[in-house]
Amino acid sequence: MTHIDLHMILQTVGPGGYGDLVTRRTGQAVRNGIEPMLADHPPGDLALVDFSTVRLIDYSCADEIVGQLLLRHGHAQYFLLVGVRDHHLEAIEPVLERHGLAVVAQDHTGRIRLLGRLPEDVMRVYAVLVETGGAEPAAIAEALGLGLDTAKAIMADLLRRRLVRPDGPTFRPLMCA
Repeated sequence: MTHIDLHMILQTVGPGGYGDLVTRRTGQAVRNGIEPMLADHPPGDLALVDFSTVRLIDYSCADEIVGQLLLRHGHAQYFLLVGVRDHHLEAIEPVLERHGLAVVAQDHTGRIRLLGRLPEDVMRVYAVLVETGGAEPAAIAEALGLGLDTAKAIMADLLRRRLVRPDGPTFRPLMCA
């Protein structure tokens, strides 16, 4: 697991003493500070992107830090945004929608949720996975009254998007310990 403390990275790439992620240039500098950290870890590693000390993030920084990281590394890494607050979502969610991306977020209370524009059935399946801690497609199909093929297709989509991890035949949601 890779812990990416955005505030710490911001302090190394910009003037110290503040926790605001504003301007595309700042976002690029922070992303450039994150990418070497990802290179040091194997594909399939979980990267925790920690927003807990970020006071403010604007759209351009969210695009550089969240959007570009997912576009460049989302095929190889699992990303979990932690410490996310509602005011962070105002910048992050439009970025995800613009790029057709989705990511798992754990807010400051520990609640897990999917961010991004996803079909309702995908959101329902993910909610069951979070509630149960993981499940096989047959259990999801039964719990939601879906056909087994539909449940398998949704699980495959969640896996392809790296929103769940396989554990044998079980699919588990991403979450912080």
